[in-house]
Amino acid sequence: MTADSAYSIFPEDGQEVGRKRFVRVLQASASAFVTKGTVLLVNLISLPIAVRYLGAEQFGIWATITTSLSMLLVLDLGIANTLTNLISEAYARGDKKFASHSSATAFWLMMAVSTVLGVAGWLIWPWVNWNGIFHAENLESSLTSRSVAVAYGVFLIGMPTGLAAKLLGGYQELRSANLFAAAGSLCALLGVVLVVRFHGGLPVLVGASSGALVLANAACLLWIWMHHKPWLAPWPGNLSSSIGKRLLHTGSEFFLIQLAGLIVFSSDNLVISHYAGPAEVTPYNVTWRLVSYASALQTLMLPALWPAYSEAFVRGDLVWIRTTFRRVMISTMGLALTCCIVFLFAGRFLILHWAGAKAVPSGKLLFWMCIWVLISTFMNNVACILVAASETRIQAWSSVVGAIVNLALSIWWVRSMGSVGVILGTVISYLLLLVGPQTWKVLKVMNRPSESRDNASELP
Repeated sequence: MTADSAYSIFPEDGQEVGRKRFVRVLQASASAFVTKGTVLLVNLISLPIAVRYLGAEQFGIWATITTSLSMLLVLDLGIANTLTNLISEAYARGDKKFASHSSATAFWLMMAVSTVLGVAGWLIWPWVNWNGIFHAENLESSLTSRSVAVAYGVFLIGMPTGLAAKLLGGYQELRSANLFAAAGSLCALLGVVLVVRFHGGLPVLVGASSGALVLANAACLLWIWMHHKPWLAPWPGNLSSSIGKRLLHTGSEFFLIQLAGLIVFSSDNLVISHYAGPAEVTPYNVTWRLVSYASALQTLMLPALWPAYSEAFVRGDLVWIRTTFRRVMISTMGLALTCCIVFLFAGRFLILHWAGAKAVPSGKLLFWMCIWVLISTFMNNVACILVAASETRIQAWSSVVGAIVNLALSIWWVRSMGSVGVILGTVISYLLLLVGPQTWKVLKVMNRPSESRDNASELP
């Protein structure tokens, strides 16, 4: 079926659909700019406050706890990411019934996962030596344990509430989710300031900074159910076993991708803290945050592009996908390269005056961080196409193998090279095992004959 004939299933003219799709991407990106600007402002203000208030060791514990708990996001079994594609499919076909069944099934599956994790955490908590894990012998064991407990509780509540952005993303309405997220960031800043003002401890700071974002997501979810799109409310009668199977089946590949991602992105601070001490986490974490701004344009656009690509695949509009992918790749890589050049020359100076002398990295660490940003920017564009097309098998397995190699290299090299060895392990594993296979698959997907997919699950 050609691209033109594919549109016979969908009454709107192909070019007009593509234009509206791109407008929605721009709207979402513009709102994301406001949100990310708010997050940037919050980080610029709160990070140096937290570093100076907590000191290098406690700040390292805070950073390690928050990033390590994000590792557990993999335990959502890929349900949230699969929901984005299902809602995008429902939106492309104008099928509210399919959307309502997908929303309800995903929510109750997520509630079940969160409950199981909560019970498991409650059972194993007394047997865990948290100070030993974080290599924090100088801190009271109860302080570390309570800080982890607070962060874990917030994380469990955040799992089902995080579906709000997935629902709005599937309808290409991320601008609304972004505004709620911006409000949450401002509340997080207020929480940090109040905790410091009234001399609260590390557990209170963890709860205030993380809890505000979860509350914003919860408010967004309630707004969707009660006002914006009430057919997405998770009434038990909308549960669907067939959609549940699809969520778990497709989610299993997302699960492997997320598993690899948590090893690559969330284990670094834990590895550094365990082998080199929590104080070494501070320059690594701060440098990571700085160089991540090189991916600002990509961060703004990709969350909106994913559901847009997915809808375009349903419609068989590969021409729009190819054109958009090429433009986004050029623009995001160009911005990342420009920023990395600036960071190489001025990064240590910026960090010194931003977060203080304790957060200044070595020149080698900054260099390899910049190399990683360029690789990551390229691969994120590639991954966006694969997940939107539900072509995640090769991505899943290459990512898992790459993550294992990355972790092994990081643990091996951190002992001899310090934190530089951790980021070097990430760079080498990606170049050897991920870039080639996933790029090949994207080229194959985008050059296949255009056809409309008609594979919506049967509803009860």
